[in-house]
Amino acid sequence: MQNPEAEQSEDNLQAWLAQRVATYVRRSPEEIEPDVPLAEYGLDSVYALTLSGDIEDYLGLSLEPTVMWDHPTLGMLVKALLQDLAKAR
Repeated sequence: MQNPEAEQSEDNLQAWLAQRVATYVRRSPEEIEPDVPLAEYGLDSVYALTLSGDIEDYLGLSLEPTVMWDHPTLGMLVKALLQDLAKAR
């Protein structure tokens, strides 16, 4: 089921994702830049899969297993997720 907060703005979704990534890589959310590949922060394949599951739960989407590799930066991922949300409506 889609999260009631899923009516997302790009900024809100980016902030939520930055918080999730920061938790996994033990950094502050402010350090997670939208144009830096998440792998550069230490987000490995295990955390990427876990983050994908978090995103699916939060947004009520079913994601491709390769979503994190297809969209390696926070900014790219946010744009792709917003497009997926728009298609799901």
